[in-house]
Amino acid sequence: PEITGNILYLRMYDFSQKYSFLALPLFIFMGLMLERAGTVEDMYKAMYLWLGGYRGGLAVCTVLVGTILAACVGVIAASTTMLALVALPSMIKRGYSKSLASGTTAVSGTLGILIPPSIMLVVFGPLANLSVGKLFFGAFIPGFLLAGLYITYITIRSFLQPELAPVVPAEERAIPFGRKIS
Repeated sequence: PEITGNILYLRMYDFSQKYSFLALPLFIFMGLMLERAGTVEDMYKAMYLWLGGYRGGLAVCTVLVGTILAACVGVIAASTTMLALVALPSMIKRGYSKSLASGTTAVSGTLGILIPPSIMLVVFGPLANLSVGKLFFGAFIPGFLLAGLYITYITIRSFLQPELAPVVPAEERAIPFGRKIS
């Protein structure tokens, strides 16, 4: 039992001495600050004013906000939770299909596992003796490609099945241009 305790202690000590793990609490802090400040809600409202006039625009807006969150936070749980609180009710209230709305919210929140800076890459790199920078570089293009494919899928499906993703009513989008850009 004592040997097992020593081995466990040495493994945990070695794990805590990795310089790249310093980023973990900072990623979590960033997610909390974005949530508390209401930045995500404001960003989503601004984007749906621009994209709400297009069929499937709110779902595309959700993917874009999820991509931005992934690039800012890196914490999947924070991204998914924030999108579920902000985007999902908005889409369902405006008549979006529940399956499209929940699927879009789920996949947009999980983009954070691939788009740098991702906590998964920060943890995996040192454990596998790989460069975190190289992992970030290798995940950058696939992450944004995946976001682009989600947007393409939503756009095509919304065009083929218009009842899944209706256009936001014009009176709800009737905001002066000056207010849209501020």
